[in-house]
Amino acid sequence: MSDWLDDDVLAEQYADASNLAARHVLHARFSTADTDRYEWLFDQFDLPEDAAVLSLGAGHGALWATDPERVPDGWDVTVTDAYQGMVMDAMEALGELDREFHFDVVDARDVPYPDDSFDAVTAHHVLSHLDDADRQTALAEIRRVLKPGGKLYASATGADHLAELYDAASAFGDAPDRSAFSLSNGADQLREQFEDVERRDFEDALVVDAPAPLVAYVVSLPGFDPADGRDLEAAFRDRMADGSLELTVDAGVFVATHEP
Repeated sequence: MSDWLDDDVLAEQYADASNLAARHVLHARFSTADTDRYEWLFDQFDLPEDAAVLSLGAGHGALWATDPERVPDGWDVTVTDAYQGMVMDAMEALGELDREFHFDVVDARDVPYPDDSFDAVTAHHVLSHLDDADRQTALAEIRRVLKPGGKLYASATGADHLAELYDAASAFGDAPDRSAFSLSNGADQLREQFEDVERRDFEDALVVDAPAPLVAYVVSLPGFDPADGRDLEAAFRDRMADGSLELTVDAGVFVATHEP
């Protein structure tokens, strides 16, 4: 499997938001859930009206751009990513909104804010990019900057996530390995730093009726070659004998509380 823990792979993947956006489009267009996954993530928040929120690894800011009017006026939100290009894309996307956000380049392993600064930290699909030692360093940093009673919202995927897509594409490359931090093992890791950890699952499936978005998703990943696009399209068409391909969504969020 492709290595999400390699710094060079990550730097290439997240030089800007283009790869992330290709993957976002697949979910946004073909989800069968009752609500958008970012809106669902927002539904999980249980925060005061004057909350200070640190968004780690926020990419191009999709969580905050999906429905910005749901962000209470009293929230102070700092949107960060480890890669300058991502932060610039987030600034462009969120800068057009009638709402103020702060932006910063931040490595989750070395958070440059004082102790007890935030009511919440979001880390959506971030912790799977760190090896075991770095992940525990990051979690210790997150706990440090959370106020007593503050919450970490950490998204993850499970072993079955998009299994049908990776099965169809398996002849052309290796699926990314995100097993380091997943729905199956994330809770135990979080409990090394947090007293109260709850897993919440997002109920969804993707029903995709065209191969092009599937190809775009696959070639956005490390380990796959855009030159294989036509062959990938043919592989997906073969799986669409009934006109569509249903993909399993195995995703959710951990809510970890820093108890006083």
